Amino acid sequence: MGALKWSWAAVLLEISLFWSPHMQGHSLGAFVTVLALHTLASAIVASGSFVFQPKRFRRPRLMVWLLLFSFAFIAPVFGATGMLLIIRGTLKRDTSAMAMAIPVSVELPEYDVQTKDANRSGQGAIRSRLGSNVPGNIRMQSLLTLQAVPNRVSNPILEGLLGDSTDDVRLVAFGMLDAEEKKLNSLIQRERKLLEEADNAERRFNCFRQLAELHWELIYASLAQGELRDHILGLAAGYVDAALNEGLPATAALSFLRGRILLAQGNADAAKTALEESLALGQPLISVIPYLAEMAFKRRDFVQVRKYMDQLAPFNVASRTRAIVDVWIGRDRVSNFSDRRFFPHI
Repeated sequence: MGALKWSWAAVLLEISLFWSPHMQGHSLGAFVTVLALHTLASAIVASGSFVFQPKRFRRPRLMVWLLLFSFAFIAPVFGATGMLLIIRGTLKRDTSAMAMAIPVSVELPEYDVQTKDANRSGQGAIRSRLGSNVPGNIRMQSLLTLQAVPNRVSNPILEGLLGDSTDDVRLVAFGMLDAEEKKLNSLIQRERKLLEEADNAERRFNCFRQLAELHWELIYASLAQGELRDHILGLAAGYVDAALNEGLPATAALSFLRGRILLAQGNADAAKTALEESLALGQPLISVIPYLAEMAFKRRDFVQVRKYMDQLAPFNVASRTRAIVDVWIGRDRVSNFSDRRFFPHI
């Protein structure tokens, strides 16, 4: 605080110069005296202001000091007073309230990785750029961008290109599908080898679970069609049952996987039981409700579908699912005031 007091004393010195005889004099000596005192006062104010600067603002030292000196020297009294008032206001900032602040916990939204929204607009744009009337170089570029698209979205597009008239497009599409299938098959072979070496129930349980998930991935990524799809679904279901037969407690993820496999096989009743069991074991509600709603819709139980949609409405779901929810709960009607923001012309 001593530097601040010296700075205010220098400001008082400058103010006193206005009433001193030197200001009224016309001699060279009077001018030099006033200039020297003003320079000294500006240097004191600049030094005092420099001390109170944060460390990151003090470099380069000489240039920062000269800048502060210029403020005080160019505007006598006013420049120095302004800088000192800013410093005083900063030093008198009440930090006690900040120190005593009590953090408030905020409930985070429920997040489920399986609800991650795919880039639907990007999928449509890629499909439009893969048409037969598009130049070949643009088609190839669009085809390569499918590497950044989720497999469930990109693989059906690639399958549609297997019969393309352009050899390059057809070969690239086949190569991308083949590479993905080989990757999954190599993982399946590795898990089978680990299963043969497993020497306890826990390791066998994990191997069976991994094999079931990898076979389901072949279905989910649309890499198996027709009778091959039915065969792989049967293998996936068999691995799930083998994992459950190891005697270890069932997990929410395994029951959820079993429910999806049974639903894909057309066994809706058993699938509903497995999905409800996964909920009881801790599977997020946002993951299970869409499947339960789908089964209720197939049963034509629209009252139950509406109940499921009401439960799903508060969650941040994918855009396609959100559109379905809005239809069922009536949230997409134009008469709703909240929806008018989507229609600027109204």
